[in-house]
Amino acid sequence: MVKDSFEIVGTTLADAFYIEEAIAEGGFGVVYRAEHAKFRAKVALKCLKIPSNMDSEREDSFIERFREEAEILFHLSAAIPEVVRPLHVDTFRRENGTIVPFMAMEWVEGDPLDTILVTREFDGKPMPTLLEAIEMLDPIAHALARAHHFQVPGGAIVSVTHCDLKPENIIITPAGGAVRAKILDYGIAKARELALQCAGRISSGEGTNPFTPSYGAPEQWVPKRYGQSGPWTDVWGLALTMVECLCGHPPIDGDMHAMMGTALDINRRPTPRSEGVDVSDEVEVVFNKAMRVDPRERYDDVEAFWTALQLATGLPSSFASRPAPKLELAIGASGIPPSDRPISSQPTLQAAEASLSSVPEVTAGGRKHVKFDLDVDVAMQPPKSTRLAKPPSPDDPAAPSRSPASRRETQALSGQLRLPLQLFAVAVACTIIDALASRFTGSGIALGPLRFRWIAAFFAGAAVLVVFLSFIRDDSDDA
Repeated sequence: MVKDSFEIVGTTLADAFYIEEAIAEGGFGVVYRAEHAKFRAKVALKCLKIPSNMDSEREDSFIERFREEAEILFHLSAAIPEVVRPLHVDTFRRENGTIVPFMAMEWVEGDPLDTILVTREFDGKPMPTLLEAIEMLDPIAHALARAHHFQVPGGAIVSVTHCDLKPENIIITPAGGAVRAKILDYGIAKARELALQCAGRISSGEGTNPFTPSYGAPEQWVPKRYGQSGPWTDVWGLALTMVECLCGHPPIDGDMHAMMGTALDINRRPTPRSEGVDVSDEVEVVFNKAMRVDPRERYDDVEAFWTALQLATGLPSSFASRPAPKLELAIGASGIPPSDRPISSQPTLQAAEASLSSVPEVTAGGRKHVKFDLDVDVAMQPPKSTRLAKPPSPDDPAAPSRSPASRRETQALSGQLRLPLQLFAVAVACTIIDALASRFTGSGIALGPLRFRWIAAFFAGAAVLVVFLSFIRDDSDDA
């Protein structure tokens, strides 16, 4: 029987939720079964454990931000049925004065995935096959992918990452002969992080971003080395969950040091074959990439990972189409080194025009980052209104006659100007990107020690130098 750590069984919270019993407890909270007094329906009520040494200012800040997290979760669950829907968010005080945030959520009939796996092993039944696991978790993959590119009210596109994906947070519920799956604890991980930050302390093994050690990605263990968490963190969580479905036990287990060592060991990844599961070479390669230590070497998001896994298994992709990739730049006060960004966010110098849209991001690794999406699909070409009309045909009587010498001179001049024009276009692109970044963030973009403005000046100077040398050479040839 689960202990009633908050001593609220038999009481009513928010004049609506009668607490019946505690049904689960973890390191960060207790889940209770409750009844909604107005609707006479069961709900799940999760209470978070936070330190008791908050002052009133920190409490007010925490409560407001906790409600903001719940608001995003509300909109997320309204658009994505696989995300468990929140019904109410509030706080209460215990007799000792400790503030307790809680969230009431819809009650889902079903069993956590980890319980299903343990029960199958206890009953002597085989673990799900790869095809069965893909079919079972396909709704979860799609839900995560939609959350990674989620449009909030107002039109902004944000990336909502779970960062604590594991079998315990996936509920499997058979409905009408079909298997349905739902994700728990969206937003709870951020709430935990917020509580620890407000309290101003770091517990042993938790770091600044609390996570479940046996499912923690390398960037959660060592954020200063591998950067912030993001969609690539959910790729790790889903891949590790898939491996556990196939082998029947957590691939990463043991004491804290052992689990950290396994997560960071570049020579042994927790793939299906390393856990004794027979899979094809193509499938093993997909899992190996999904659980690379360096997040820049993983799939950028869950959609890319899931598509690769289905194709490697011989299945058609359940994602109809993938949108054109977007360039992400993490821009800070002094610029973020390329080593702290995923591969997909490495900047290119081929964007002549770019549209920037600011996307809020949480504090990660002790640093605050602002993410921007740059649309680099715009080709370097003049506007449509300035494009030249189709040249007249040589056979057209109205076409002006040109001598061979004149054509050769024009071609020579065009060849001389091609390189400086390209260099100048790159300089203009760098200047535009840096100016827009400065406008939105107050600082320009830096690639290590190099500022984009310096790069722009270099290419502009190179263009002038090439033109100067070309004319000098022409004068020498004429002489």
